[in-house]
Amino acid sequence: MYTEDKIVTPELKEQRSLAAIIFTDVVSFSALMAANEEHTLDLIRRDFQIMTQLCQRFEGKVLKTIGDGLLMYFTSAVQAVLCAKEIQSTLAEAATNLPPEEVLSHRIGIHLGDVFFSGTDVMGDGVNVAARLQAEAEPGGICMSQTVYDVVKNPLALKPTDLVPKKLKNIQDAVPVYQIPPIYPTHSTTQEALEQVQTEQKLSSNESELIINSSEQWVFLHDFFFQVETVRQNADNTLTVRIHTENAQHDAAIQSLRPSSGAQSQRLKYAYRNDGLFVKLKSVEEEYSKHFHIWILTLEPQKIKHSSTPEAGSYGAGKKVYSPDEIAELRGKRILLNDPPKLPQDARLFTPALANREKLESLIRGSGTPISVEDCVIQSLYPMYKDRPRVFLEVARLNAVFFLKAAGIVEQVLELSLGPISEGKVHVRFRGIRRQVYVNIEPAVIEIEGDCPLLSEVW
Repeated sequence: MYTEDKIVTPELKEQRSLAAIIFTDVVSFSALMAANEEHTLDLIRRDFQIMTQLCQRFEGKVLKTIGDGLLMYFTSAVQAVLCAKEIQSTLAEAATNLPPEEVLSHRIGIHLGDVFFSGTDVMGDGVNVAARLQAEAEPGGICMSQTVYDVVKNPLALKPTDLVPKKLKNIQDAVPVYQIPPIYPTHSTTQEALEQVQTEQKLSSNESELIINSSEQWVFLHDFFFQVETVRQNADNTLTVRIHTENAQHDAAIQSLRPSSGAQSQRLKYAYRNDGLFVKLKSVEEEYSKHFHIWILTLEPQKIKHSSTPEAGSYGAGKKVYSPDEIAELRGKRILLNDPPKLPQDARLFTPALANREKLESLIRGSGTPISVEDCVIQSLYPMYKDRPRVFLEVARLNAVFFLKAAGIVEQVLELSLGPISEGKVHVRFRGIRRQVYVNIEPAVIEIEGDCPLLSEVW
């Protein structure tokens, strides 16, 4: 083991405090030490110096080193996450100019919890969870707990990529964790993953020209996006979906969908190509190959009840009166264009204008509809995929298909294209057919076109 320097400052001694704790460690540390101990220790000292300087810049304290890792303390979870991101970014940037033998890959775990400073040590569940989380992080990545995510998601515009319950070693309850993947590929990245990153970088350079009108082989299941091998509809109307996964996070996401022992399967959101609905998971089978894991999921479509959806009459918001088709268009514009932006929850309805705006918001959300319309789903996904424009456009399109259909806005998607992205906006073009209510009246066609802002707006 390298060393253990205890650096607790006097003001932190003998007190209990709510703290954001960061734990780091080096990937494959034992193997590196066995191969060249002196060289590995030099590299650790170099990286620790960078980490310590960045910790201080973000108003944190390095409490101690533990072998190949650092234990850091922050009074602010936002500062802790910003520091962790800057550490991985700085190390990854430096690695691009170094030979592989000069590069160490670090994992980082972050947790916000109660800790106790005693003498020259710090202890408590806050420390234990942070230590376990770093073991779950990808090489070059960051893993944070749900408590951290809840605090930082709005100020840092974070959206979950992998938000699944994990049973951490020696921690009694399962802890939902959120992964921030590596900023750049590390030297431990597989060649296939490296080629994928290079391809996405090339696509990023053509971002201003990219238009997609298909979600390719993506499937939306619950709150996750997976690339599928096949989707087959069976004679009994069930769906068989084959998904191959290449990392533990995707495996954990699928495992999280399994109902617990004795419990009924939950209703899951599902979308594929131009179809969006609710399903229940009937069965999960597993196959293994040398490089990836194959999951065979059998899904049972659930009927969507539209009985409470307004199909006749008019509905008012102030002096403006909306027909059911106009309400459907309003709901579609919220999903696709963020138009109008969501009314802030803290808005005080002390004027007639704000009161009318709240009535309009109620119409957009829907009353008794299969699913509530709250946010612009295209805008909400952008922070996660902004560095991968093609993936962003494909999964955002698929997410939009689910809400357009499951919320009862349209029964059939005729066209939905996203792109190009320009000046912080993405162009959207949509046509869909409403549900037919009367036999002798053709259903309305909803058409929406415009630019969706990729950064949130305040009404």
